[in-house]
Amino acid sequence: MPEGRVDSVLYVDIDGNMHAQKARVVAVAGNAIETPRLLLMSSSPLFPDGLANSSRQLGRNYMRHTTGSVYAQFPDPVRMYRGETMAGLIADESRLDVDRGFVGGYYLETISLGPAFLASFVEPGGWWPDFTRLIDGYARTAGQWIVGEDLPQESNRITLNTTVTDRLGLPVPNVHFDDHPNDVAMREHGYQQGSLLYEAVGAESTHRTTPYPSTHNMGTARMSERPEDGAVNAFGQTHDVPNLFVSDGSQFTTGAAANPTLTIVALAIRQAEYIVEQMRTGQV
Repeated sequence: MPEGRVDSVLYVDIDGNMHAQKARVVAVAGNAIETPRLLLMSSSPLFPDGLANSSRQLGRNYMRHTTGSVYAQFPDPVRMYRGETMAGLIADESRLDVDRGFVGGYYLETISLGPAFLASFVEPGGWWPDFTRLIDGYARTAGQWIVGEDLPQESNRITLNTTVTDRLGLPVPNVHFDDHPNDVAMREHGYQQGSLLYEAVGAESTHRTTPYPSTHNMGTARMSERPEDGAVNAFGQTHDVPNLFVSDGSQFTTGAAANPTLTIVALAIRQAEYIVEQMRTGQV
């Protein structure tokens, strides 16, 4: 709308037909890759750099959690495939202790994978004979996953690809991520502690697995008190467009060590209550 509010959402159905859904309030929940992609694509003469991007912070400070895994093989079967995929965690290292060589902290979460999943991730690119040794020992294998707080960096960001498009002809997202030296130091400490833990309970051997390409997507439309520092306020309401909200993990300013789902849910509930009050008083 000319006054800088959202009045509808355009979408394409399964047959390729374009539709416009009128809306009084719009909440975007595509998470930390698709949310900035959508807002960056939604540029206009009034918002030439994309919606909610007057700060030029949209898409920046992408976080995914510092990760890695430690697997151990024991003399006897442990049958990790029984029970929950992640049945527990060790929180001892989730604390601020700079004497370890890094800031922030991490969890060690138990991880129980099926044979196919383990074969895909235990040693990417690996093959005979070390790889088969890991798979042959599946019934005697246990695993734990490092989940740590990676530092937000402006250079880690989501941008629009200028040459590659999706099936609708829209630019696909570029995802750029580099580890901060703090992330690397944290991961190495997690590998060390995970290995020591397994050795203390009788493991015959341990194996360190490289991080997954992505885990928990966070950041890219972060909260800020000042409009020039981020995309949304404390309720996920965009600074630039008062009836446009971000309702996912891209609001995060930091990642902490914990899986983000419950925090996303809590923020969404809080945001919903705020929207109801804003609508009741005619603010949106």
